Amino acid sequence: MDAERTIVAVASPPGASARGIVRTSGPWAWTHVGSILADGDAMPARPSRGVRVARLASPPIPVMIVSMPGPSSATGEDCVEIHAPGNPLLLARIVDAVIAASQGGARRAHPGEFSARAVLSGAATLADADRVAHAIAAETDAQLEAARALEHEAPARAAAEDAETLAGTLALVEAGIDFTDQEDVMAIARTELERRIEALRGRIRGRLASEHGSGRAAGAARIVLAGAPNAGKSSLFNALLGRMRAVASPQRGTTRDAIEEAIVLPGGTQAVLVDVPGIEEATETLDIRMQARTADALRRADMVVWCDDGREGCDPTRATGADLRDAGIIHVRTKCDRDTPGASIATIATSARTGAGLDALRSALADAASRATPKSSAAAQLGSARAELLAEAERALADAAGETAPELVAANLRIALDRLGEVAGAIPPDDVLGRLFARFCIGK
Repeated sequence: MDAERTIVAVASPPGASARGIVRTSGPWAWTHVGSILADGDAMPARPSRGVRVARLASPPIPVMIVSMPGPSSATGEDCVEIHAPGNPLLLARIVDAVIAASQGGARRAHPGEFSARAVLSGAATLADADRVAHAIAAETDAQLEAARALEHEAPARAAAEDAETLAGTLALVEAGIDFTDQEDVMAIARTELERRIEALRGRIRGRLASEHGSGRAAGAARIVLAGAPNAGKSSLFNALLGRMRAVASPQRGTTRDAIEEAIVLPGGTQAVLVDVPGIEEATETLDIRMQARTADALRRADMVVWCDDGREGCDPTRATGADLRDAGIIHVRTKCDRDTPGASIATIATSARTGAGLDALRSALADAASRATPKSSAAAQLGSARAELLAEAERALADAAGETAPELVAANLRIALDRLGEVAGAIPPDDVLGRLFARFCIGK
């Protein structure tokens, strides 16, 4: 990407309007814009932030000049906008005039180049660019809401947590390399290293599956099983899948992270089933993280299966503090084979142990999922750059697990750490940037 030249493009939507915008960004944006103004409206010698009214040299019409010197601009570079009457022919003439007056110092912007320069300069992150792209591509209210939901940056937060965990593991491996002659420095045991790598690979694979399918249909409805701790969510999760996937235990707090699996419901309806930690007031740091992940899963849910075993019946919205109006809620009485006292507003009674009510629940989920507009459908439109980085991190971890030489293990862990850092907001490789921003429109 040629960042030495100033770029220029029409930044307002296509078509006629009361006002239109021509945007420039680059080291000589201030000078190039000044060169197309009338003699009496010359720009000051040094760039300064502000708004001024001026006249174009040709055609001699009044325009508004909005100047934003770098690095405190949207692109991190000197950025100057020309606000003029929104006639498409006039705006095109202004673009041509800036390029001609620059004598080769300015050129037309490529799709997404303004956002790309913002990422390269550090004024924005890859997650910021992701949100812009989703907003541009949105064609429905659900897709626009999905773009707004990306402001929570759950993928970036999760990648940052994984990177922090991996950095600790890498430090232990490198310590074993650098200090093998010191008795008080212990290299990480091979079994512990393999356990950590496999746990991290599992988390990454889960997010890859939820973002882009890994064979799962894009836009599949997300169904979250939620409720109080030990309400039978994990047992119901396993029963619906037809296999053991989540650890189920009478002990409270067994589920510590969101677990996702693809499921095919009656009629061939595809969905993503999510088991989350039990909802309760958190006091410890780990518990707070667990509840944050639960809240994020509920925010992205298309449907919520509220599990109530009759002991702690309550209103899901009040219990979670989340706005679940856009998510359908199915109230399920779990453990119906037990004679548990207590009131329940459940519409379906189930037992993971005996299988009672499971077919009725599957049918209800299929009916609701077939009518839902998945929030994930918009997120599937452009997450390929992030998914590619996650896939590279997972492959590097797999390579690390297959190596025996500590130096090669460390090298692969470093690659995985770099990729996770890129997902968390660092600058991605140029080729990934190119594929990402090629999907933007001109002027963004």
